[in-house]
Formats: sequence, C-alpha cells, structure tokens
Amino acid sequence: MDVDNVERRAGAPAAAAGRRGRWKRFFERAPGLQLMAVYWVPTTVLIGLPVRWLFDRQESLDEAVLGAALNAVWIGPAVYLSRRMAGEQAARRDPEGYALREAVRTATVPEDGVARAELPGYLAGQRRATWAALLAILGICLGLVLLALFAADNEGFAVIFGVVAAVSVAVAARTLTRIRRLTSLLAAPNPPEAPGSRG
Repeated sequence: MDVDNVERRAGAPAAAAGRRGRWKRFFERAPGLQLMAVYWVPTTVLIGLPVRWLFDRQESLDEAVLGAALNAVWIGPAVYLSRRMAGEQAARRDPEGYALREAVRTATVPEDGVARAELPGYLAGQRRATWAALLAILGICLGLVLLALFAADNEGFAVIFGVVAAVSVAVAARTLTRIRRLTSLLAAPNPPEAPGSRG
C-alpha cells in the first residue's frame, strides 16, 4: 500500500512534466488556426471581457462579449506573423517541428531524414486537428452571429464574424489541400527530394 503511494507520488511529477511537454510541443508545432481554436474562448472570457468592463461598465453583456471576441480574433494572424518572423529561432529551438511545419506550409517533403520519418504521423494528426479546429471556430462564429442578430441586434458584428468563419474555412481548406498533396507525395514510389537537398 505504502509502496503504491510512493510510486504514485513519484510518477506524478513525471506525468505533469509529460503533459507540459505535450502542450509545449503542440504550441510549437500547431498552425495558427488550431491555436486560435484553443485560445479564442479563454482569451475572450478571461482577458477581453474584464478589460472591456474595466473601461465601460455600462456596456451590456452581449455587446461586451461580442466586442471581446472581436478583440481576440487577432490570435490566429498574430501567431502566423510571429512564426514567420522568428523562423531561424524556431528552427534552432525545435528543428524537427520547424521542418514539419514548413513541410505543410510549402507542401514539400522535408530533406531531413528524421522529419521525413515523422511526417506521415504528423500529417495524420494535423488533418484531424485542422478539422477539429475548423469545426470549433465555426461553432463559435455561429454562436456569435446568433448573439449579434438576436440578442444585441447588431448586424455589423454578425457580418464580421461571418467573415472570420469564411476566412477560417479558406485557411483550413488550404492546409488540408497541402496535407493531401504531401500524403500523395509520400505514397509515391520515389518521393521527390526537397529543393537544394542534392549536394
């Protein structure tokens, strides 16, 4: 009994470290659409809404939620731009993850052998995660559009979140197309080498 408790306590830090490692790995390797799906609602509720009420306490709840959600839309584009600007730093921090992300972004098979071996599993995970992120964002947008039309009586917010949904569909379609292309390249008998891979 005591031995089991000691083993359980000893295993708890390792499990916590493993969870932290998975979240860190997810954050470093996931595209902006997936990160937006994960962070949009918490950022809206925990940051956007309190900040809006801090400056305007007379604002109604529905208007405050819509405004806070709109303020949090920057998450996806901000992640995309920050990653494009910090390419070399990201490549040093997580070379395999950077190579995998670049493979999907450019729809080319990476020249690195380790990244190429990880690519099929990464593509399968990215396909599932992209669909999940898209469905989550569309569900959030639908809820916000309905809130704007029926509770806040504000067609402007409805149009804006409709545009966010349309852009999300376009980004997801582009990502899924690149994943499909990479999957077909890997399934070919002799996958083409990445540009510059020949000495």
